[in-house]
Amino acid sequence: MKTGTAQRPGPPHTGSPPGPPHTGSPPGPRHTGSPLSPRGPLWLAWRRQRTVLVTGGVLILALAGYLLYQRTGMAALIHDRGVADCRVWRDCNGAPVVTSDRLSEAFVRLETYRTALLDTARLLLAIPAVIGAFVGAPLIAREFESGTAALVWSQSVGRVRWLIATLALPVVGTLAATTLPAALFTWWWWPVRGTFPDVHWGDTLPFDVMGPAFVSLSLLSLFLGTAFGLLLRRTLPAMACTLAVTAGVVYGLQQLRPHLMPRLTVTAGVRVHAEAPYGGWYVGSGYLDGTGARVDGSVCEGLGGWPAIFRCLDRRHLAEEYEDYHPIGHFWSMQWIQAGICLAVAVALAAFCVWWIGRRRA
Repeated sequence: MKTGTAQRPGPPHTGSPPGPPHTGSPPGPRHTGSPLSPRGPLWLAWRRQRTVLVTGGVLILALAGYLLYQRTGMAALIHDRGVADCRVWRDCNGAPVVTSDRLSEAFVRLETYRTALLDTARLLLAIPAVIGAFVGAPLIAREFESGTAALVWSQSVGRVRWLIATLALPVVGTLAATTLPAALFTWWWWPVRGTFPDVHWGDTLPFDVMGPAFVSLSLLSLFLGTAFGLLLRRTLPAMACTLAVTAGVVYGLQQLRPHLMPRLTVTAGVRVHAEAPYGGWYVGSGYLDGTGARVDGSVCEGLGGWPAIFRCLDRRHLAEEYEDYHPIGHFWSMQWIQAGICLAVAVALAAFCVWWIGRRRA
């Protein structure tokens, strides 16, 4: 007789785990690979850069408020005192200034705006260097130093795609952060473009902090910093090189600017003095001999007074004086020409960065 537990017949075992039947619910969300998805390169770039971008945006808005306040006050002064198209202490609408308490008070107050304009221009001129050195240079160099770049590249994100995503937000931020103050500063400066005889519109201050020239210079500095960070892979050396080269670019643009468009010339007798019209940017002067040839303006300097200078000029048969200048009508053309030069170099640097990172190993 057999002993043991009796087994009841039943359906065969299928190997399925016990539990409720499958209801056909959709699967959970999957990563689509979009740059804007929570794990995409643009999203990661925003997570890394948002503190700098938000802080910079707040500072730019504060600066914009200051520019708006200053411009409103200066415009009210010019309108109330009727000193539009005046050169302080010299002439108004081409006529010599007749001294009066009203004009004297207006000119004294305008001088305070001159100081504010130049101080603000110096602050604005530092922005491209700050963008290049403190945004562009660490942007790539820091990723190499920390090893983040190699880690990201190992996660199925291509190097070129990673570079473009990393640069996208700083480029957009730079455009926004420089266009607003450049427009407001140009708006502030324009009513007094010929008011202060010692402030010429073609000089580094204020030319490089106005209009498209300022925006393009900032973008160029950003890509300079990025290129140095990519080449050196060290943050501090890249920052130092960016600051130095940006300063060199500003100096080079100042030397190039007078030659961007043909100059105009005004002549007068040596006892009258040739002078550019209102708003003109003086770029050179000297004397003309009897044949019309130009002679350097320092040929009779340091002779101890005008009588001695006039005798020197007579001996050399120099009867006329000339002055080269750019009229205010050249302002916007030269702005766009310089901006085109800076943008062309910036695009070349961007293309170099893409080519370089595409051929290098992590």
